Amino acid sequence: MLARVSQSQQQVHDADLIARAVAALSLATLAVIHTVDLPGTLGPTPLVGIGYFGIIAAAMLAGGAMIIRSHWLVWAVAGGLAAFAMGGYILTRALSGGFLGDHGDVGNWRCPLGIAALSVETVIILLAAVSGAWRVRARAARAAESPQALRSLPDNSSRG
Repeated sequence: MLARVSQSQQQVHDADLIARAVAALSLATLAVIHTVDLPGTLGPTPLVGIGYFGIIAAAMLAGGAMIIRSHWLVWAVAGGLAAFAMGGYILTRALSGGFLGDHGDVGNWRCPLGIAALSVETVIILLAAVSGAWRVRARAARAAESPQALRSLPDNSSRG
C-alpha cells in the first residue's frame, strides 16, 4: 500500500511539474503578446497601455514564481491575471462607448493578437482550475490516509 501511495505521489509531483512548466510558458507568452501590442496603446489609449504594463509585469512575476514553487497563491494569481486580461479584451470590444478610452476596438473580435491572448489565457485559467482540483483531491486523500483513518479500517490480515 505504501508503494502505491509513493507511486501516486510521484505521479502527482510529475503532473504538477508539467502543469507549472506549461503555465510559466503561457504566462511568458501572454507577456510577449502584450509587449508586441503595447506601442499601439501608449499614445491613443494610455489607460489601456498602463493595463498592458500591469499584465506584462504580473505575468513575468507569476511565471517566475511558478517556476520556483507550486503554491495555491501563485496559481490563484496566474488564473486571476488571465481572467482579468480576458475581461479587458471582452470589455474593449463589447462596450459600445469603449472601455478605458479605447473606442477603436469596439466590435473588433478578430484581432489576431487578441485571439492568441484569449487562447493563452484560457490555457492558464484551465491549468489553475485543474491545479486547484488536484490540491483538493490530494488533501482529501491525505486526510483519508491519516493514522486515525487507517485505524478505523477493518483488519484484513487475519483473513485467509
